[in-house]
Amino acid sequence: MTKSIEAYSLPELMTRIEEIFNENPGPIQGFEAIVQYDIHGGAEGTYQHYFHDGKLTIKEGVETTPGLTMQLSFDNFKKSLLGKLGGTMALLTGKVKVKGDVSTGFKIESIVKKYNIKEQL
Repeated sequence: MTKSIEAYSLPELMTRIEEIFNENPGPIQGFEAIVQYDIHGGAEGTYQHYFHDGKLTIKEGVETTPGLTMQLSFDNFKKSLLGKLGGTMALLTGKVKVKGDVSTGFKIESIVKKYNIKEQL
């Protein structure tokens, strides 16, 4: 695809993330987690990412209790996908608020880097 990340709506971006991860499941092999993203500002929504058996399934809304919940703006979510906002800096500056296992968030950050999402949008 040749679409800029700015051209994606939140639902479209979640669909594209799911496609990217499942087209190349190597980086998520062995990673088991449920991560919830509470997105606000510009676009709003709650999405749960289910990492299981080398597959990512993204569902809108809350279906189960996540191991980690991250609250952040849509803009900061996009920056994190592009590698322009690191997890430590986001936490220290209050750009992301977390509840649950913070180490899962850092693992996701390292996984996202392996996908080079900017090149796949």
